Amino acid sequence: MSVGNAITAGIIYALTEVLALSGSGHLSVLNAFFDLRLTSMNLLFKAAVELAVMIALIVARRKEIGEMIRDTAGLTGFGPRPTGKGGRFPAARQLFMLVMATLPLLIMLPFRKAYFGLWGNTTFVGVMFLLNGAVLYICERMIPGKKGLGRMTIPDALIVGICQAVAVIPGLSRLALTIGALQAENFQKDYAIRFGLLMAIPALFGSSILTLADAAGLGIESYYLTAYLFGALAAFVTGFFSVFLFRRIVRKRGYGGLAYYSLVIGVLSIILTLIF
Repeated sequence: MSVGNAITAGIIYALTEVLALSGSGHLSVLNAFFDLRLTSMNLLFKAAVELAVMIALIVARRKEIGEMIRDTAGLTGFGPRPTGKGGRFPAARQLFMLVMATLPLLIMLPFRKAYFGLWGNTTFVGVMFLLNGAVLYICERMIPGKKGLGRMTIPDALIVGICQAVAVIPGLSRLALTIGALQAENFQKDYAIRFGLLMAIPALFGSSILTLADAAGLGIESYYLTAYLFGALAAFVTGFFSVFLFRRIVRKRGYGGLAYYSLVIGVLSIILTLIF
């Protein structure tokens, strides 16, 4: 893998991952039709860009993460008690719900090799892009809910977590599916985006750790480390700014444009697969 390919792949992965357009799906299609030369041996690169996007999300959402840490410290007696209404700990509750929403990912662990094998099937990935576009279109048509911070229940969290677990399939976006599930559960659009972005942090961390273990088993390709570093840096910068871009797009134009893009890339993937 060249430095240019790594930077290109890092930018594309981070941008589409954060814009609810499936980073893994885009890498699959671009690798097949534009010869990015990504193979199963580039596991270290995959882990690097996932960690980079995770760090970008942490930096972008640092205020909310800080609030969850402070609230949890107060709840356990190691920090100040909240001064708000009722003396409750809404941010600590949110942290607990994030943990609950992450648990369903464990269901997918036995099937890791199976869905990883789907990465090279661009027809299948194209169909998943179509499904992802349909989810975004439905999100656009949903009536905004009223539930926000401190209103999530354990069943809510588990349902959203199951949607995220399904979204490990390339072509499906974890952010699109989690936002869709949250809005269907009557949560506010802005809160659904915020919670969905926070959910991506532990998911990316877990995926990168498992990928690193796989890479260690196959042997680390030290020859490409420089390219991987540049790719990860590009993914971090792109991922950080994409967080604010995504929220701006949704607030001003909704999910419609993203939905149509996902549908178009899905159709193109299927057509190009049939041609080539």
